[in-house]
This record gives sequence, structure tokens and C-alpha cells, in this order.
Amino acid sequence: MFMFQAIGVHGPELSPLGHAVVDVVLVGLAFALLFSTPRPTPMRFAGLATLVVSVVALRVVMQPLPNIQPVTVAALLVGAQLGARRGVAFAVLVALLSNMLIGDGWWTMFQAAGWGAVAVLGSRLNFEQHGKFDMRLLCIASVCAAFVFGLIATCSLIEPSTTLSSFAFLLAQGLPYDAIHAVGNLAFAVWFGPAVYRFLGGFELPAGEEQPTGEGHVVHG
Repeated sequence: MFMFQAIGVHGPELSPLGHAVVDVVLVGLAFALLFSTPRPTPMRFAGLATLVVSVVALRVVMQPLPNIQPVTVAALLVGAQLGARRGVAFAVLVALLSNMLIGDGWWTMFQAAGWGAVAVLGSRLNFEQHGKFDMRLLCIASVCAAFVFGLIATCSLIEPSTTLSSFAFLLAQGLPYDAIHAVGNLAFAVWFGPAVYRFLGGFELPAGEEQPTGEGHVVHG
């Protein structure tokens, strides 16, 4: 049985075996990152699990809206507060679980990679300046993250016959949707950005774990 049965709108259409392989790889990656040394405290694990379930539910509910992705801003904030490894684990789990409900396939790997890249970006940013949450930085990062995600997700459309010019055409076709994604990110940043940042910042660090660049403990105002 072939893993790839046909080329579809989102790339190769996976056979049942292909689906199983993709899911196993993603689950293994997520748990390897999540439980890598130093391991998260039970409180931090519970908090991250709560956020995963909440964002999955929100993405599923908002799925009829074109390219409105609550995951992107959440991935930025998880990366900023919990570090790149936990951020990538969050991205993989949300992509996998939500796509099991709204449509799983080859593209899930690229969506997970896109949100993982966004989480790594978040881990390099400091959203707390002088004891206050930097909403301006989050808004700028949220807009940029939409186009980072769009670039990586578009890679799921690459097939053997794809040339550089045809890939550039695919990117151009996706720009209106990336713009919608960016506008949606701004709305999510204002809606739940500070609250999620505070929520994630309330968890103690495991012994020996360094605080990520963007992590703060208290957000005032």
C-alpha cells in the first residue's frame, strides 16, 4: 500500500498508513519535547494541557471563518513564557488534535511546523517591558507570524513538478489569506494576549530550568 495515493489541494492525499505514520511522528515529537530534561512541573504541565484543549476547541469552533487562526498568537505566548521546546510541543499537539476534528492529512505536519516556528520566534521576544505587558510588540509579532506560518504551510503544496516560479505564484495566491490571518491575529492579541501571558507566567520553573528570554513573572495593568 502506498502512503501517498494522489496529489490533492493540500499536497499528497495520505492513505490510512500515511495518516498513522504522520500522527505517530507528531505525537512522538510533541512528547519528546514536552518531557525533555528538565521535565515540567505538574502545575506547568496541567496549565499547558488546559491551554492546548482551550485553543483546540476555539480553533474548531472558528473553523468556518477563513484563515482565522487563534493558535498563532497562543504559540507566540507559549514560546515566550515556557520556552521554545514547550512552545513547539504546544504547536504540534494543537495542530494534531484540532485537525483530527476538522481534517487531518499531509498538511498537518506543515501547520505544526509553522506554529512551531512561531513559538520559537516568541521564545526570542520579551513581551514585558518595565513591568508592563508590551501590547505593541505582541501586535507586531502577531502580524509577522501570520506570514511566517503562511510561508511554511504553503510548502505542503510542493510536488515534484513545482518550480521556484510556481511556488512564488502559490505564495502570491495565499497573500490575501495571510492578510486575513494577520488581522485575526491582531484581534486575538488584544482579546486574550495579556490574560494568556499572565496565566502562563504563573507557573513555577522546574529546578535547573532557565527562564526563556520573553518570560516574565508578573504583568501589571
